[in-house]
Amino acid sequence: MKDFILTSLPFIIIGISVAVIIVNSNKNKETYISEGMCLGMSFGLLLGTSFGNEHIGLFLSLGMLIGEAIGSFIIKNKLANINQ
Repeated sequence: MKDFILTSLPFIIIGISVAVIIVNSNKNKETYISEGMCLGMSFGLLLGTSFGNEHIGLFLSLGMLIGEAIGSFIIKNKLANINQ
């Protein structure tokens, strides 16, 4: 049972992350999706190396997806024009 849960957990996380990204994708608003993706990859690599070198690619890709999903929630604020 433990092997099944550990095997299916990445697919569940991927499905949830893709659903969040699709729901939050709006062409008119700029979000921090690329920044979240970069930070997610960094934290995924950090977690992957701390648990051992067996699943670095898995943690890297899951971190990227989770960071991208979190970054799609945050909308960039447009700064006012200073010259006016």
